[in-house]
Amino acid sequence: MAIQASPEHSSIPSLPDRLDGTHLNLGCGSKRKPGFLGVDIGEGSAVDVRMDVMQYLRSLPPHSVQEIYSRHFLEHVEGRELHTMLLEFDRVLRPGGRVQVIVPHYSNPYFYSDPTHRTFFGVHTFSYFCDRSSLRRRVPRYTAIAGWSLVDVKLGFKSYGKPKLLGVKLPTLSSLLNLLVNRGALSIELFERYLCGLWSIYEVSYSIDKRRD
Repeated sequence: MAIQASPEHSSIPSLPDRLDGTHLNLGCGSKRKPGFLGVDIGEGSAVDVRMDVMQYLRSLPPHSVQEIYSRHFLEHVEGRELHTMLLEFDRVLRPGGRVQVIVPHYSNPYFYSDPTHRTFFGVHTFSYFCDRSSLRRRVPRYTAIAGWSLVDVKLGFKSYGKPKLLGVKLPTLSSLLNLLVNRGALSIELFERYLCGLWSIYEVSYSIDKRRD
């Protein structure tokens, strides 16, 4: 079943002169993404609009945003609230726009250290939210958002330390896995299914396109 959102929106907050608000970095904290408007309720150094993310999205008119970026934010959103927030993404996103989301993978042991983390993510999580997916495994579409296509998924592996020899960084198993596992959908899906209990995945990123038709 495909779902669309149609909430009310209020007046739009004023924006910094250098940004037009069509590219949003939601839950940005202190990590700035060049060209993107940083929205966060906190006081991080990358924040341009200090406001609750959901409240800010609801202040925007439909189809006013070209790209939405979020890194290590959505895991702080409760499961039922997450779907509501994604429907707001869809409402403000222009046809042909893109959503890029990066979140901790459920096998990341640091995920459990943060008591504010609320939602788990795996390779297939956004397949449930999209009516098309680049992944091989088929999942139910009862939460799919009409027009959303999951076009790319990548796993991120991260070493505990960065070993050096005579000032030169040495290759690590994590850097090798970043190259090998992300060669295609099959290797990504097989690694999660059979091997993430042996070597944890630090994060997973999803790229979603909103179709023009």
